[in-house]
Amino acid sequence: MDSGQYLVLLLMLGAGALFIVLGRMAARGRLKPNMFVGIRTDRTLASEEEWYLVHARAARPWTVAGVLLVVLNAAVFATEAFGRLGQLAWGFSIAADVFVLLIAATMPLWGESEGSHQGGPEQERLERNALAALLGFLTFVLAVGAVFGYMLGSGSIGPNGAVGVRVPETLASPEAWYRVNRPAGWAFLVSSLAGALACVWGAFALPRSRRPGRVLAVSLAVVLLSFAALVVYTALLLSALGGA
Repeated sequence: MDSGQYLVLLLMLGAGALFIVLGRMAARGRLKPNMFVGIRTDRTLASEEEWYLVHARAARPWTVAGVLLVVLNAAVFATEAFGRLGQLAWGFSIAADVFVLLIAATMPLWGESEGSHQGGPEQERLERNALAALLGFLTFVLAVGAVFGYMLGSGSIGPNGAVGVRVPETLASPEAWYRVNRPAGWAFLVSSLAGALACVWGAFALPRSRRPGRVLAVSLAVVLLSFAALVVYTALLLSALGGA
């Protein structure tokens, strides 16, 4: 990895540490209303009681997100140190970082959506529409990923400097490249489609659901689990290639 990639990993480690600190402060009621950090919405700024209530709900997800970011990016450092799956681990770690940050950023809104709204029905509608728009954007990103998955699976993308499972083993020869990237491409297509379908379902279900937080959680969980399965499958393909 180059210096820019190491810088990103350090920033993610710092973000993880920050989430842990904020989560523990919120859990202990030490994160007071302020102008800089926290969940600063009309609802939380309306009263201190509402501020502490919403932040108490956000404390655990923030802490968990921080731990995940620290563990994930520390694992990438360790992987690079051993010289195995460096580029592969880098690409998937960035995707995982984005999803963890999205969950950490939207989790407080789940608590707001499931509680009473001081802003009334209009405020609740705006919040739900914002979450639905987030899922719509993820659907677009996953649809683009599905296209690349199809191109890799069909063999339309050969060895290159940007797309695919780019590790020394696959770059050693075109045969090794296609042996890993074609099945990995089809798996990427399936994972992307599964995630996109979950996001489409969530985007349509959010405005009408009585528990929008759970709808969002299920949608993002499907995306994360499908790509976790993709990582495992790709690692198995590389192991088989190394043992051939």
